[in-house]
Formats: sequence, structure tokens, C-alpha cells
Amino acid sequence: MGDPLLYRINRHIVRFGMRAYFKEIEVVGRTRAPVDGPVIFASNHPHSITDSLVLGLAADRMLHFVAHSGLFRNRLKAWFMRNSGVIPVYRPRDVEGSSDKNLTMFSACYEILADGEAIGIFPEGTSAEERRVQKLKTGTARIALGSEESAGWNLGLALVPVGLNFESCSRFRSRVLVKFGKPIVPAEWRPQYEDDPTETVNRMTDLLQERLRGQVVNVEQSEYEKFVLDVEKIFKDDLLARADLNIPGNSYIQRSQAVTAEIARCLNYYHERSPDVIWRLARQMKGYNAKRHVLKLRDNMLREEEGPLVRGELWRLVIGGVAGLPWALFGLVGNWLPYRLTGWFGSRLAPDRTKIHQVQFGVGAILFLGWYAALLTVSFRVFGTAASIVAGIGFPLAGLFAREYFRYMKKRRRMLRFAGLEFKLGFRVQEMRLERRRLVRNLDNAMQQYLRTIEEES
Repeated sequence: MGDPLLYRINRHIVRFGMRAYFKEIEVVGRTRAPVDGPVIFASNHPHSITDSLVLGLAADRMLHFVAHSGLFRNRLKAWFMRNSGVIPVYRPRDVEGSSDKNLTMFSACYEILADGEAIGIFPEGTSAEERRVQKLKTGTARIALGSEESAGWNLGLALVPVGLNFESCSRFRSRVLVKFGKPIVPAEWRPQYEDDPTETVNRMTDLLQERLRGQVVNVEQSEYEKFVLDVEKIFKDDLLARADLNIPGNSYIQRSQAVTAEIARCLNYYHERSPDVIWRLARQMKGYNAKRHVLKLRDNMLREEEGPLVRGELWRLVIGGVAGLPWALFGLVGNWLPYRLTGWFGSRLAPDRTKIHQVQFGVGAILFLGWYAALLTVSFRVFGTAASIVAGIGFPLAGLFAREYFRYMKKRRRMLRFAGLEFKLGFRVQEMRLERRRLVRNLDNAMQQYLRTIEEES
């Protein structure tokens, strides 16, 4: 059965929009994602509706998503979602008699899988801001085992855990890493399920949770979220630069995510065995950051033994500024208003951080398309067809250039200020470098002790 027309149209629009919004969507383990046959793709849920858009593109096939019934309250939205293959699930907190209504949902899922199609589902049930896999609902395992049972255990279903790793919760042109994990084969669970269905559902849910945790950064203790972020900012690049560490991954985002995940596991290790290590490191880091903020210094400025020279930074600022200014101004004129409005609406309309990408993507699409349409209309009427074509191609490209240009100039201004500060107060900067070295050394000692213990116990 071919994909519905509405779904095919939506997929092309979403693919274009996602490639424009995100700098890169990188997929790892694609061979674990079957391109045909019955599959359930079960993913973590960090960023609301954005997750379904990214997962659908990464799977590269039509997914029938299971979504909570609240999204179907609006008639137009309900029509759109049903014709895009979305299946409503009724949560007890939202609907009375949800158990009876969910029988229809289970039947629909069985039918879709029996037809050799694929389902996308988020077993956590809701998005959460914490960087950890929440307690999974049992519905995914129930669908997987129930569909195999209804097909006489000959369906050949694969339950694939998928980790969605967003580089930023709000930044435009950030990266996303999608990791397909080792599939669970429900048919292999037949003896246990026939003996004790409830216990088997719970055990499969636990296994799925474990495999999902292996595909993402999983900070078990929510109170350590900020500490993990601080360790990342200060210590991650030092780890990535070390030649003696075997860090898995073929790209920066893969290696970066692997290091962050190991930092989180290291933290969980010390939380269970020696929490005083975390306390000492957190206190040292708090003192270092406080002193750094007084001087308005970024950590990466203190990474090198010697800072930049004032003259060199001044020349970089002037030459880079002059060379790129005309093209950057062209991009600024053509993109500043919708860009700023998108960020403004994103920060105010999103009810929490999990929905910022979703709001910015939707609002930005409307604002930029409307803005470009107006610019092209004016260009056509005033300058003619050729000018409107040049504007249509040039404004988006110049907008991306302008964004990178102003980020470059901001960095050069910071480095120029840093060079001047080191020239005037070199001893204070050297003290900060020494303090950073002590902090990194203590972080490294803790990491090495953790790695040695894990290796000995494995």
C-alpha cells in the first residue's frame, strides 16, 4: 500500500524545512532501521512534535505515530493528523473510559503492523526537559507482543529503540544526532508471554528503557543537570583533543555525544559510590566560574597557555569586518526582521523548553515565507524578473552568511577585549589559567579512576 498523498506532500515540506532549520541531522545505525516490513520505532521524547518530524525523516519511511488524543480536539487538526496516519491514544488523565477507547488504538496498531507498515511511538508518554529517559509506559511492549500474538507469532516484528540527541534545545542551525539501537524481537518472547503476559510486558519495557538509555545522554539525578553542563563546557573539548582516548564516532557530534554520555555515566557512578567527589568538584567549579564571570572571560579563552596579541586581533577584526560587511548587510536587510521575530515568538509562545524548536520552526516558516514573498514582489515590480530571481536566491544565502559573519565579529571583539585585559592584568589571567588547570586535572583524575574501576569490574 502506497503512502497517502497528504503524507507524501508533508514529508517533502518537512524534509526541506528541517534541512533549513537544523545544520545537520546525522543518523547512526541506519542498518538497524528496516526499510520494509513491520517495525515499531520507539524513541525518547525530548522536544515534543519536533521529535516526530526528525524521527520520520531518519527512518526514511512512513510512520504511523501514536499521539495523545488531546491533539485531536480541533476538527481541522484531527482531520489533518488522521490523514497523515496518526493514531490517537487516550490517557486516563485526559479522557474518561480511556481503557475502552484504547482498545480501538491497539486494534489499529495491530492492523498497521499486520500490513507490514511501521509505527512511531514515544514510550515516555510526554516530553521532559531533563536529559534522561523517563519511566516508560508499558503500551509499546503491549502493542509489540499483542501484534505478534494476534499473527500467530509469525509477524516478524522488530522493536527498534531510537535515541534523539539535540545539540541545543533552542538554537537555529544546531545539530541533531539520531541513533538506532539494537532491535528487540518480540517473537522470541513467546514462551514467557504465554506463561505470564503481565510480567513479560514489564520485562520488555525494562529492556527497552535500558537500550534507550544507551542511545542518549542519561543523567539519572536531575539535581546534577547543571553540573553536567558545566563539566561539558570546561572538560569536554579537553577530552576530545586527547589522542590517548578511544572515543567512538566518525564525526564531531558523534564523538561529542559519546563523551557527554560518558561524563553522565561517570557522575552516576560517583553518586552511588562516592558522592563527596562530586561535591568537591562542584565547589571547585563554582569558585572558578565565579571568578571567571567577574572578569567576563569565557572558558575557551583560558584553555591556551598564552592569549592573543592586541595587534593581531585588531587586524583580524578590521580585515574580516571590511571584507564581509557588504554581503552581511545585504543578508541583514533581507532577514533581520523575520529572524528576530521568530526568536521573540519562540521565547514567548513556547510553554517550556521542550517546545521551543517546534514553535520556532512553525512561526519561522510562516514569517520567512511571507517576508520573502513580499521582497520578491517588490523586486519584481521595481527591478524586473532578473532582479527578483537574484533576490530569491541571494536573500536566504546572504542571511546564513550574515549570521555567521556577526558571530565571527562577536568572537573577534571578545578576543580583542581578552588580549587587552591580559596586556593590562596579565597576572590575574595567569591565575585563572592555573586555577583552570587544577580543575581540569581533578576532573581528569576522577574520570580516570572511574574508567579504571569500570574496566576492572567488566
